[in-house]
Amino acid sequence: MITRREFLKNATLLTLGGLLGASLGKPIKVLAAEEVPHLPWPYEELDPEYVRKLGHLGYYALECGGGSFWAIMTALKEKVGYPYTLLPLPSVEEVQKAVEEHEHIQGMMQFGYGGAFGWGSLCGALNGSSNAIVMVTKNWDKIGKMLYRWYEVFPFPSEKSNELASKHQFLVKKYKSDKVLPRNVSHSVLCHVSVGKWCEISGYASGSPERSERCARLTGDVAAKAVELLNADLRGELDTVGKLTLSQTTADCRTCHYKGKNYEMGQFTRGFMQCESCHQDMRPHLDSVIRLKASETKPNELTNVTLAGGAAAAVTGVVAGLWAYSKKGGSKSD
Repeated sequence: MITRREFLKNATLLTLGGLLGASLGKPIKVLAAEEVPHLPWPYEELDPEYVRKLGHLGYYALECGGGSFWAIMTALKEKVGYPYTLLPLPSVEEVQKAVEEHEHIQGMMQFGYGGAFGWGSLCGALNGSSNAIVMVTKNWDKIGKMLYRWYEVFPFPSEKSNELASKHQFLVKKYKSDKVLPRNVSHSVLCHVSVGKWCEISGYASGSPERSERCARLTGDVAAKAVELLNADLRGELDTVGKLTLSQTTADCRTCHYKGKNYEMGQFTRGFMQCESCHQDMRPHLDSVIRLKASETKPNELTNVTLAGGAAAAVTGVVAGLWAYSKKGGSKSD
């Protein structure tokens, strides 16, 4: 059923299209406008392994940011249909053809490549997967945090991706490399750190086909993990998949450094990233320890930091721990 207003509007469009087509001597296709629904869009459980293969393929034509987003959205388009049919997503066949012809396809979230326009910031696979997560669930913030924490401590590429590549079971015909590649933990969500540490342990240059293949497999791994979390969320089992647990060093740092309104107490930053991935020299905190020790006997002389009782003791312990951490060069178990 349509209203009289809608009927007249559509009839007018068809008439105008016919007149224009007649004047040009060719038919004019008139598309009816479809309403774009508000987020979140409907989500149905997906096969993480299929999405892993799509992510790997997507990297070859759309890079990491575009590839991870395309993988999840394409799987949903195939399974759910509308409203995912509204997105300008190339088909699997189109992407495969582009890969065979050594072409890139311009697509959504493609800017995420190389840490956003090659800037080395947030890993593009996380960037694209994050956008997909936001589109399909109200629980996007919790799922995103779990995905990012998993990324920090997971050794990429996965054993599964290494196996698929070595057995030629991905969706590409010609591989950048079909070797079983070295795996490592980046302890960071940043492209610059993730790629740099992998190159350091693997011995492959950042411009090598092996490094590019590593990121293709990583793109599939991240998209697959995002789908695993979304599936668990759909079943109401997200908390059984895993808890969001920060590294001990990050938890210690956040004793003082978190989003807050007290600048003197250290609330001039925010975030959940592993602090030790960038901050390894904790000597600047020694001034705080000295002032805290002085405050135990001469509280009136404490000029820059004012801490009370338990807080002072907690921060002293944290700083002492961080100092020991910086002296020994960090812990691989963090």
